[in-house]
Amino acid sequence: MSKLQRANIYFLILVLLTIFLPEYLIKTYLLVGIKDIRIMQFLNHVILFLVPAIIYVIVTKVNIKETFRLNKIHLKDLLLIILIAFVCYPLMGCISAISQMFFTNNIGTFMAAIADTPYWAMLLLMAVTPAITEEITLRGVVLSGYDNQSKFKAALITGILFGIFHMDFQQFLYATALGFIFAYIVRITNSIFSSVIIHFIINGISVTAQKVLFSAEELISQVVEEPSLMDLSFNMKLTYMSTYILVGVAFGVLVYKLIHKLEVWNIERQGVPDEIGESNYLIDVSDEPKESVINWSFILIVVIYLAFMIYDVYIR
Repeated sequence: MSKLQRANIYFLILVLLTIFLPEYLIKTYLLVGIKDIRIMQFLNHVILFLVPAIIYVIVTKVNIKETFRLNKIHLKDLLLIILIAFVCYPLMGCISAISQMFFTNNIGTFMAAIADTPYWAMLLLMAVTPAITEEITLRGVVLSGYDNQSKFKAALITGILFGIFHMDFQQFLYATALGFIFAYIVRITNSIFSSVIIHFIINGISVTAQKVLFSAEELISQVVEEPSLMDLSFNMKLTYMSTYILVGVAFGVLVYKLIHKLEVWNIERQGVPDEIGESNYLIDVSDEPKESVINWSFILIVVIYLAFMIYDVYIR
């Protein structure tokens, strides 16, 4: 079995676990006296995302350092990565706002439900935990299966998988965009710590903004009482969407420029043979035949995701 198929099957198992296991986990938590949804959320991340990665390593006997790209980041790269994270946040916000015009903002509802959580605990739950567990699974195990693919293809497909990973139509678009950025930067720097840092900063900004701008009561009333973007008229949606697209494109171009700069720095650091040239290196030109990224396992993942989400949103 190829590395790519193995990574896709691993992700397929994750999707199935995410669909079917939480119901039984909640019953188990309640049985042992765990009723706090914050503790449940933390345990879900560990059980659904971290434990499978550990099992994968044990079963496949892969090289841990290579699979998870446990390599240091150059200081110069680190500063640029931090800047990219801050620029990615408004880009994510624009894409998320567009999605909220058509789908319920479930993550906003969850954040309101835990709004009285102390800042440090909220940061641990919503920023530190996913930055570790999700990155180990997605930019660790899954991305390693696409090592023989170009940076663009690997980032695109694993970005889509990251969107699917959230099991939420509203989060799909911005999670896919962020997944692409995370994976591409990991491939550039050859370090998973790049995406861990960006992931933590973006989620940390969300948590900090919520704590600074809203009290728990204000956040709850905002979710419960105020009309959502879904309730806007068609003309209002068109106006807002146009604005979000323009702003999103502006920040998207800036993110692209910064990532390109990061890539050039790493090319210069590694040294590129004259016969290859920087322009060809940037687009991953290679004579080696590459396995198709659209295969039965990927198609099955997409079909299962769509079937479950349609059932969950429109039928159940």
